[in-house]
Amino acid sequence: MNLVKTFKKHEIPLTFQHSLRFIDICPVWASKFRTGFDEQDVKTLVHDSKYCIVGEAWGYTGRHAGYYVAPLIPFVGCWKCVKLGREMGRIAKEFGHLAAPDHLRPTINYFVQHWNLKHSTISGKSRFIEIWKNLAKPHLH
Repeated sequence: MNLVKTFKKHEIPLTFQHSLRFIDICPVWASKFRTGFDEQDVKTLVHDSKYCIVGEAWGYTGRHAGYYVAPLIPFVGCWKCVKLGREMGRIAKEFGHLAAPDHLRPTINYFVQHWNLKHSTISGKSRFIEIWKNLAKPHLH
């Protein structure tokens, strides 16, 4: 009996498959939520999609925005991520650095659910593959 089943596409053990948390997807922004936002954080959320919360999840590549060219979104990015990033920017602009984190939480929760359904292999793949590789390595002592 094979206790460790794997997905063929990524060879990730099912035992490691679980929902990613916000800190797993966006560790930098998760830290900012704990320590508080400053004015620059709000400006980033409002004006810089590459370095916003959604941008961090996508690896600061701008890929979620279709490399900043809207017609490419269906091919390289995600329209829902673009809309969520814009919504987060709107909330940050409306509430400022003191209140934005509290008002962003419902949108962040929705984003995390979306990420786990559609994109979890982007942030989770490398981490789980490294765990799997380390487990699969022959240990020579």
